[in-house]
Amino acid sequence: MAGEATKPPPGRAPDDLDPARAEGEKVGARIDAAFEKLARKMRARADKAHGKLDAATPAEKRAVLLRRYELYADAAAYLEERLVQRGERST
Repeated sequence: MAGEATKPPPGRAPDDLDPARAEGEKVGARIDAAFEKLARKMRARADKAHGKLDAATPAEKRAVLLRRYELYADAAAYLEERLVQRGERST
């Protein structure tokens, strides 16, 4: 009885992944892809706001574009940091 807990279920090879673990890895990969896509989108928006910043002359417009750049850049940095953390946790 003591050794039964370590045996794989019948009908499954010992080197097969646990179905729950396989599903978790599949879902985790989809989450990582979504994080990457959103981070790229936020980074692109930050770059666009930064590019417009040089052409803006009114102080109010520059302030709005600068704040927009900061918010998008912060969001992208947060998402990229979370991706690194998720990668470290899965290895």
